[in-house]
Amino acid sequence: MENTNLLLQRHSIRDFTDKEIDIELLKQIIAEAQRAPSYENSQPWKAYIATGETLKNIRKVHAEKVAARQRSYTEVVPPREWKEYPKNNVANYMKETEELIGADGIQDLLAQNAVLFNAPAIVYLTLPKDSSLYSAYDVGAFGYGILLSACHHGLGAVPAYELIRYPDEIRENFDISEEESILMGIAIGYPTPDKPLSTLVMSRNSLDNVLQINK
Repeated sequence: MENTNLLLQRHSIRDFTDKEIDIELLKQIIAEAQRAPSYENSQPWKAYIATGETLKNIRKVHAEKVAARQRSYTEVVPPREWKEYPKNNVANYMKETEELIGADGIQDLLAQNAVLFNAPAIVYLTLPKDSSLYSAYDVGAFGYGILLSACHHGLGAVPAYELIRYPDEIRENFDISEEESILMGIAIGYPTPDKPLSTLVMSRNSLDNVLQINK
């Protein structure tokens, strides 16, 4: 029987078809994700969706910057050095990915990064500058709501650093306040059937490494 549990069914998709997504469906996904909880109902997030010609323009500029090996300059800086526990998880992720899709698959992944996975829609999430970690948690919950809603509606999605590594290409196409920081991008679309980057599912840590229960 097909798994109907969205939490188990959802996985990151990095290879999309060129089939367009109905704008009303995208609106519905965002509306459903807004049910996410937030600190004192502050709802610090905002969402900006690029599709059509806007996304084609962003994709073109992005590919040119990647080809020129332009250095990233994200507005929210990711960790530069990991502590031992997440560092080991990252190392295992890299090893497992190569084992599952091979060297050719890794090259395909890099190529897909450069063209933003060919996604027909990208959602950019922002939060107010100088926000506390509470607000970052809230935006993360909203983003996960987008992923689950997309899965529910038969779409694939992936949140990725690659999507926001050059913020200028995003700001040039949207009226985003200087009081907001671009935190994350989520690519959404219809998965390309039977492609490794559409079927790749990564393992997770055992509960023994994650969970502690005291009675």
